[in-house]
Amino acid sequence: MRLPMPTDSPARARASTPAAALRRHPVRLLATSWPWRSLAYVATTPAIAVMWVLTCWPLLALAGVPLGHAERWRLRWVDRGRVPSPHRHEAWSGLPAWIRLRIKERATWTELLHGVLMVPMSLLGLAVVWVVLVMPAMIIASSGALFVIFALGIDPTAVTALSDLPTSTISDDPLTHVGFGALGLLILAFGLYLVTLVAEGQRYLTRLLVSEPTTEIAEQLKDLTRSRARLTTAFDDERRRIERDLHDGAQQQLTALIMTLGTLRYQYDRGDDVTPLIEQAHADARRSIEELRDIVHGIYPAALREHDLADALEDLAARAETAGLKATADIDLPADLPVDVEVGLYFAVSELFTNVARHARAETVRLSARQTTEGTVLVTVHDDGRGGARLDGTGLVGIVDRIETLGGNVTIDSPAGGPTRVTLEVSCASS
Repeated sequence: MRLPMPTDSPARARASTPAAALRRHPVRLLATSWPWRSLAYVATTPAIAVMWVLTCWPLLALAGVPLGHAERWRLRWVDRGRVPSPHRHEAWSGLPAWIRLRIKERATWTELLHGVLMVPMSLLGLAVVWVVLVMPAMIIASSGALFVIFALGIDPTAVTALSDLPTSTISDDPLTHVGFGALGLLILAFGLYLVTLVAEGQRYLTRLLVSEPTTEIAEQLKDLTRSRARLTTAFDDERRRIERDLHDGAQQQLTALIMTLGTLRYQYDRGDDVTPLIEQAHADARRSIEELRDIVHGIYPAALREHDLADALEDLAARAETAGLKATADIDLPADLPVDVEVGLYFAVSELFTNVARHARAETVRLSARQTTEGTVLVTVHDDGRGGARLDGTGLVGIVDRIETLGGNVTIDSPAGGPTRVTLEVSCASS
């Protein structure tokens, strides 16, 4: 769930990690600071690893604790998110108590594991930096120097750095050195992309071992737990409602029908006129069917039994017209969506239309629904009402629960004074 929408579009938000930067700026990544931040992060890892290996022995099992502090600080270079310490903060009660506390903590051992893994990680980073950055830089520097030497007509054997090389191994064509320089630049650019990827892998592993789960993940887990609890309660309430409706409605109608049929048989055997009883039985049967139809409609909408989701949403928009709203619909959905997605979106849009009609004081409402190329269904309901919609009523909470159960998100943008825009996002890529 995302509530409310931020002032800036999510697409304009700054990238927070190297991976996010790669996804957001795949072409102009080199024009951002991320390759250089990643390079600094990867290149300094060997120095940190060496210092840790030389100084960690006196601390034994606690050797990872100071390393964790240093790594959480260093993560700021490649992670703009908050990096909280996983250790418990308690009042100081002496060194022995502090040591016992740290020994019992899982974070102490994961930080020690990070120190052990940092040694091969630093070797990998050093190899990547040397092969894809240092070597291309040397190629560019040497090609540039040779180009200048031959362009100025200088004898290469007169240059101290080249005097020991056989003259036959050095091309006297300046364009050849331009080509080598261009190749070095291409390898260097590719190397910066590779370093960014290496930094992302190291960042992810480091955050996993030296920090607690992010606040966003924890909040999503709490929201999901609350949604599951509300859904369980709602299912129990719905089951009791169905039982009550069946008992008080359809069951009573069917009981009356049985009694009428029993009386009809008795009077038929006696030779009496049974026409009124037949009409009564017909009326009882019709009322029973109507009761059952109403109950079933609350479980699965009749509109979806007869049509696909696109037609059912069109029908909802048409019914909004009868409620005094000027409704427009722009719907482009496939006919083969999963049944649970169709039912969830139908009931969610139906509830949104009800909210607009009852509470928004709106004159117009717009419905748009489409499926993206990635397979995500986006449904937006926009009204020109007074705004101020909040998750303090059962309607919007129920919508959020329905959509989150499908693995989707609900975005509500409803400033005071309006307008209100609610977007339902459900992925169907795996279907």
